[in-house]
Amino acid sequence: MRVKYLVLLVLLLPVFLLLPYSGNLELLVVLSGSMQPLFNPGDVIVVERVNASSIAVGDVVAFRPPDAKDEKILVTHRVVEILVNESGRYFQTRGDNNEDVDPFLVPAENVVGKAIFSIPYLGYLTRHNHSRTARLLVYIFLIFIPGVMLIYGEIYYLMHYSPRIERMKEKDKRRRARTVDVVFFKRVLGIFLVIFTVTTVLFHPLLEEDNNGITNKGFLPVLVLRNDVPNYSYLSPGEIYGGNYEVAVNAALPVMWIVRAYEINPFIVKSLNVILSLLLTLIMFPLWVKEFPNVKNRRRRRHHGTLGI
Repeated sequence: MRVKYLVLLVLLLPVFLLLPYSGNLELLVVLSGSMQPLFNPGDVIVVERVNASSIAVGDVVAFRPPDAKDEKILVTHRVVEILVNESGRYFQTRGDNNEDVDPFLVPAENVVGKAIFSIPYLGYLTRHNHSRTARLLVYIFLIFIPGVMLIYGEIYYLMHYSPRIERMKEKDKRRRARTVDVVFFKRVLGIFLVIFTVTTVLFHPLLEEDNNGITNKGFLPVLVLRNDVPNYSYLSPGEIYGGNYEVAVNAALPVMWIVRAYEINPFIVKSLNVILSLLLTLIMFPLWVKEFPNVKNRRRRRHHGTLGI
């Protein structure tokens, strides 16, 4: 298998793993800052439809507020308490950025699903973006300009079409197909080590510990991850955290990505520099893979041709 196809397969593997669950997924645009810094206004969150009985304290759920006039309005907050009585199952929720819990209990039947992932800023490309200037720029750069370039390319192709040029392109395509990939392993190792050094510095927090707790002495915010509700604290530069924690890492990626990785397995967060280094090294495969003509196949074909004379 060609190296570039193998790299593409590895990068698309998470997409293939999610395909069986795509029917249970829903995309929602964040409109308020009540859950910052887990996700921010303009982010798109991926919600998995689940049975309300499987929801636990600490889960971030999307639900229809019981007092909402419009059923299409959804709120995404964290479950901080579960109440069960004769009338059913209810959830007490709160936004991570809010001091007080929500002034209502959410019935189990109002829960749409559980937030499992977020895509930063993608919501700004939708109709939920209230800025007319931003919507105009999105239209110009993502629709109008690509459309004009596509039409121009088709017109140019029709005006300069030549059977001879097409035959030459087809011949060149067949020639490129008769190539082999050569991997430069020393170059792979060098690229990996450079990226590994950068990511290690990027994710390693500069913390100072004293009697009051730990202080963020770095230039980046730090995520302190722990087994609690919520399971993270966000430390801006200079802030102090006085509780217990399991992992601390610089918030160099979207907060929800790191928190979700921690929920799956804390080892993933501890190995972020290694994982990202491997992925980025794969993406940069044009720097360590080169195509050469397949000389062996050509010689074999010539040899068989001589025997057939």
